[in-house]
Amino acid sequence: MTRFLVLSIIFILSYQSSLLAEDWSTYRHNNRRSGITDEVPTMPLKQSWLRTSPHPPMMAWSGPAKWDAYSGNKDLQSMRNFDPVFFVTVKGKSVFYGSSVDHGIHCLDIDTGNEKWVSFVTGAVRMPPTIDGNLCYFGSDDGYAYAVNSDNGKIKWKHGPAEDKRLISSNGKLISPWPVRTGVLIQNGLAYFAASLVPWEPSFMCSVNKITGEPNYITKHPDMTLQGSLLASSTTLYAPQGRSVPLLFDLKAGKTIKSVANAGGTFCLLTDDDKLVAIPSSQKSFGNMIQIADPSGGSPMLQFSGADRLLISKDIAYIHQQGKLKSLNRIEYGQATNSIAGNNKNIKSITDKIGKVQAALKKTIASKNEDTITQLRSQISSMEKSLSELKTLNVKYKTELLKSYKWEVEAPAPYDLILAGNIIFMGAKDTVLGYDAASGKQLWSAKVKGKTYGLAFSDGNLMASTTLGHIYCFCGPPS
Repeated sequence: MTRFLVLSIIFILSYQSSLLAEDWSTYRHNNRRSGITDEVPTMPLKQSWLRTSPHPPMMAWSGPAKWDAYSGNKDLQSMRNFDPVFFVTVKGKSVFYGSSVDHGIHCLDIDTGNEKWVSFVTGAVRMPPTIDGNLCYFGSDDGYAYAVNSDNGKIKWKHGPAEDKRLISSNGKLISPWPVRTGVLIQNGLAYFAASLVPWEPSFMCSVNKITGEPNYITKHPDMTLQGSLLASSTTLYAPQGRSVPLLFDLKAGKTIKSVANAGGTFCLLTDDDKLVAIPSSQKSFGNMIQIADPSGGSPMLQFSGADRLLISKDIAYIHQQGKLKSLNRIEYGQATNSIAGNNKNIKSITDKIGKVQAALKKTIASKNEDTITQLRSQISSMEKSLSELKTLNVKYKTELLKSYKWEVEAPAPYDLILAGNIIFMGAKDTVLGYDAASGKQLWSAKVKGKTYGLAFSDGNLMASTTLGHIYCFCGPPS
C-alpha cells in the first residue's frame, strides 16, 4: 500500500509538472514576440548540455552600413542584426533551430542535446522555426518557405512566391533575390511569411494553408525590404524593415495599411493592447533608444533614451536603461511623461508670448501710452501666473514619474531579456543571469561564451544561444 501511495504521488507530481510546462514553439514564445511564458522555473539552474558549431552564425548583413548615402548619415547602428545566433524553439521534448552555416533545420533532444534529425535545404535558415501540431515551419534564403514533419524532418510542402528562380551572390553565399527572412508565422490555420530583400525589387507577402501549402493570397508590393520576424495581432501583420519603418498589413487580405513613423530595426514586440515596441529609425549611433508607438494614433509615443532592451508584462515594463535593469508601471509612466511633455510645450509657448509682449511693452513705455502699458503689464502678469502653475504641475508629474519606477538594480548590458513566471532572464556577454521580477534581486548566473542574443524557456529548461554558435541548456533540480 505504501509503495502504491508513493508511486501515485510521483505520478501526480510528474503529471502536474507536465501540465505546468509550456512550449516555446515560435520566436520569442508567441506571435506578439513578447518573450514571456507563464511557466515558473525551479531554481537554481545547472548546465545540462552544450551544443557547439564549427563556425559561428554567418549573418545576412555583417554589421551596420558604412553610411546612408540618401540621408548623409554616418557612424550608423546595425539595424538588421536579426540572425546573430542560432535562435531555438521548443515543443515538448524537442529543441529546434535553423542554421545559417549548414542550411539545415536541426532537432535535438531537450534532455541530452543529442540530435534527433536534421533536414537540409538549399539556403541559409536565419530565423528560428515555428512548430505547430506535427509540422515545423521555416523560411530560407533560397526563396522558399517550408513545412517539414517535426518528428523526422521530411518535407511536407514548400512554397516560393517568386517565379524567377535565379540566384545572386550575397555576403559569400548564393541566395534568391527574394529570400524568406521573416520566419513563418502560424495563425488561424494559415502560414504567413514574406519574401523580400531590396526596395528596388518587388516584395511578396504570403498567406498559405498551413497543412497543404496552398496559397490563400500572395500580394506583391514595391519599395519594401521585409526582414526580421513578423508579428501579429488578431487583425494585423506587423513587418519590420531594418533601416526603414515597420509596415502594417491587413491579415485577411495582405494589403498594406500604414507604416509606423519614426520606428525601425528588427527588434520589435507587440503588447496586448497593440502598442509596437521598436527602436527609432534614425541611424545615428550616439545613444540607444527604445520607443513604444501606438499605430492607431490614439496615444502619444513613449521614448526611453539610453535603453537597450525592454519586456512588457501587462502594465509592467522591465527595461535596461543606462546600466540599470528597472521595473516600471508603463501606464503611470506614460501618463506622467505625456503630461510633462504637454506642459513643456505650453511653457515654451507662453514663454515665447511673454517675450513678445515684453518687447511690445518696451516700445510702449517709450511712447508713454499709459493705458496700453497697463494692459500689457496685465497680460504679462497673467501669463507669468499660468507659467508658474504649469511649472508647479510639472513638479507633481515628475514626482509621479519617479513613483512609476518600482525598482532598479545595476546590471550588465543585455542582448536579450525574457520573463519566465517570476524570473527575468538576461542574456549578456559571456554570461546569463536571472533576476526576481518582484524585487530585482539577482538570483542566479552562469557563464557562457559569446554574446547571448537568444533565450528561450520551456519544460523547466533555459536555452541560451550565443554569437559563437553555441547553444546552452540549463535545467532545474529534478522534481
